[in-house]
Amino acid sequence: MIKSIVCSFFLVISIISTAQEPKKPSSSETYQQLKALNFLGNVLYIAAHPDDENTSLITYFSKDINAKTTYLSLTRGDGGQNLIGSELSEKLGIIRTQELLNARRIDGGQQWFSRAIDFGYSKTPEETLELWDKEKILSDVVWAIRKHRPDVIINRFDHRTSGSTHGHHTSSAILSTEAFELAGQKDKFTDQLEFVKPWSPKRAFFNTSWWFYGSQEAFEKADKTNLIELEINTYYPLEGLSNNEISALSRSQHKSQGFGNTGSRGDKIEYIELIKGDKLEGNNPFAGTDTSWNRIPEGKAIGKILNQVEDDFDFRQPWKSVPELLKAKTLIDNIEDEFWRTQKSQQIISIITASLGLFTEARSDNPYANPGDAVEIELEVINRSPEEIHLKSISQSGRSLDINSTLLENNKDYKFSSQFELNLSDSVTQTGSEENYTTPYWLEKQPKLGLYTVNDRKLIGLPESPKPLLFTFEFDIDGTPFKITKPLIYKYNDPVKGEVYQDFGILPEASLSMEEEVYMFKNSNKKTIEVNVKAFTKNLSGQLELNIPKGWNVSPRVQQVNLKNKGESKTFAFEVTPTAFGEVKVTPELKLADKTLRKKVSTIDYDHIGTHNLIENSTAKLVNLNIQISDKKVAYINGAGSSVPDNLRDLGFDVEEFTAESITKELLANFDVAIMGIRVYNIYDVLSYKQDVLFEFVETGGTMLVQYNTNRGLKTENIAPFGMRISRDRVTEEKAEVRFISPEHPVLNSPNKIVKEDFEGWVQERGLYFPDQWSKELIPILSMNDKNETPKDSSILIGNYGKGHYIYTGLSFFRELPAGVAGAFKLMANLISIE
Repeated sequence: MIKSIVCSFFLVISIISTAQEPKKPSSSETYQQLKALNFLGNVLYIAAHPDDENTSLITYFSKDINAKTTYLSLTRGDGGQNLIGSELSEKLGIIRTQELLNARRIDGGQQWFSRAIDFGYSKTPEETLELWDKEKILSDVVWAIRKHRPDVIINRFDHRTSGSTHGHHTSSAILSTEAFELAGQKDKFTDQLEFVKPWSPKRAFFNTSWWFYGSQEAFEKADKTNLIELEINTYYPLEGLSNNEISALSRSQHKSQGFGNTGSRGDKIEYIELIKGDKLEGNNPFAGTDTSWNRIPEGKAIGKILNQVEDDFDFRQPWKSVPELLKAKTLIDNIEDEFWRTQKSQQIISIITASLGLFTEARSDNPYANPGDAVEIELEVINRSPEEIHLKSISQSGRSLDINSTLLENNKDYKFSSQFELNLSDSVTQTGSEENYTTPYWLEKQPKLGLYTVNDRKLIGLPESPKPLLFTFEFDIDGTPFKITKPLIYKYNDPVKGEVYQDFGILPEASLSMEEEVYMFKNSNKKTIEVNVKAFTKNLSGQLELNIPKGWNVSPRVQQVNLKNKGESKTFAFEVTPTAFGEVKVTPELKLADKTLRKKVSTIDYDHIGTHNLIENSTAKLVNLNIQISDKKVAYINGAGSSVPDNLRDLGFDVEEFTAESITKELLANFDVAIMGIRVYNIYDVLSYKQDVLFEFVETGGTMLVQYNTNRGLKTENIAPFGMRISRDRVTEEKAEVRFISPEHPVLNSPNKIVKEDFEGWVQERGLYFPDQWSKELIPILSMNDKNETPKDSSILIGNYGKGHYIYTGLSFFRELPAGVAGAFKLMANLISIE
């Protein structure tokens, strides 16, 4: 039974914005939405990764032209590095997905994805399209075109430059140009036609610039017949910002890549080159397309109303436009073309809601629940206008809540509390998961090589999973029916951040997590594996055991779990002893009265993206290595996020972590080896004057091991005590043959004998940013190359300096060690142990 609570005063405090906070548009933002409502044209911008998009151009088309502008990123950036934490792979993909959504909230665009997995750098589109399964990703691009019906497609990259740039980049353009022709053909990708109609865009462009011509001088001399020149850096008085200032704020959301950006003012030109479609007509990419309401048969009457609303819009009293907006909405609801009906209905609902100051919210007193739980909710409604608005009903997935029709008095806050049982069969979440837990839909099933597995056609492309529980608020506004649908959220007050929003989630009764994803066993020595059990329900009781293949001994076999409270956790220790060399998988299992749990819940939480859960099978790899290590003490200087220090500790090395700022002669005197974290010389300015301290450490007998750095943005060129130049050379084929240049060198022989088999099972790549010039003091150890390329001999360079050793390696230890690649551990042990 619902309890109705009427409050006269309610103070909403909003201090911090997170990805989940609902929009509360100002009058100027509402007016901008109104201008977009009156523009019937769409743009699809296509590239390969988060950060590839030209945010200046997206801002221009969405805010200046008022077109609905969507960025199709083929991948979620899951193959890159992380400058703000240790998350890699699919977890990094979640972070970058949310960063893109943040960026679009700022620049006004929409976000979309394909199923392609970012597998790191690729040298050719042929390699990329083979790993991605070209036909499936091409299908996704066609699907995006048919879903968004762009008049204009803009490629970030050139489809004619195969092999001269990142293979993912060129592939995005190749797929786009092919999809441009296929999307309008009704005999292509016919499985989509149950949901969308064929669509032929008007024109396709390449977003070019002088950079693609090699120099400003070359670009000035180039034939610009097929180019449109756009002056994009408009100043928007309603926002107090120029186009590029907004673009910089958008770009700066890519925090995991360190892409903080400063906005610019004044003129700025962008160029787009026609590559497909109708001939150019002047400087307008939409030329020949009617982007007014006259574009659709029912549009004349709608346009007459809405154009007048735009002209008469009152920024101080925006609700005055609502009666006319409601008339237009009624006409929009009767548009025959479902595409325009849906797009424009969503836009006008947002405008009417904002004009009325009509606030609706459904919130839980807990951030999560289990299937079948009774969920406590509080619903809030407030009308902040003099318009006559009746709240008629509130429902959740067709289940009406018991409330009386209520006249919403101006600026009175109405709250309704309720409790209902979480019935997943009524949930909007139908993402293919057997249990419908709230987790990113593209990670629910085991991916294929280069391709996420998504079986539900309606989900493909969505930036994130649909919200699990939706509430519909039905109103009568001056005699006109009006509906607003909101997801159930969790909201709390943080003493520092203020009001914080978080998505409501459906979680398993418990999370079973092991501290590591890979456990390294040395010479069959026993090791303690800890399983943390966190309860997401009250009175959790069951038996915990490790499901492990025969030949590995576990003690104890079973442990009793009893946790009384939600959020309570306890760690259980198992002693594991291998009896053979090699690797196996282990899964913790919690056997309850009616089910067995095998999931872990990983939480990703950053201020700029909010809190997000990943629910996956809880497994770890156990690797029993025949390996020898030294007792040398290691100082690890942290760079970009990686788990290398933990991986080395797991093997038995004594490792302490430090910041670049903390490096001193006195500190290093306590250690035998200094390992520089990945990209440390790209991140910390302080290293420009710490090198002498490090080189002195080597000269007096220490070992300095430098992991890869990019050749752009180095804080110092003086990375080595010898001449050395880092290039962009890399070996992207993880199975590329490895040849021993210096087979007798100690690093290949002591304390472990390194053989060809040690380079089997490597993941994603061999290495990156190898030097292309080095002095004679540096000895190359290995040679490798991708197909049809020259040998790359500098993946490991070692030189004696004074009494110590300097080592530079571009090998991807930051990927191989977390993956439990035995050969990588053996080689790293030898590098650390070098005498």
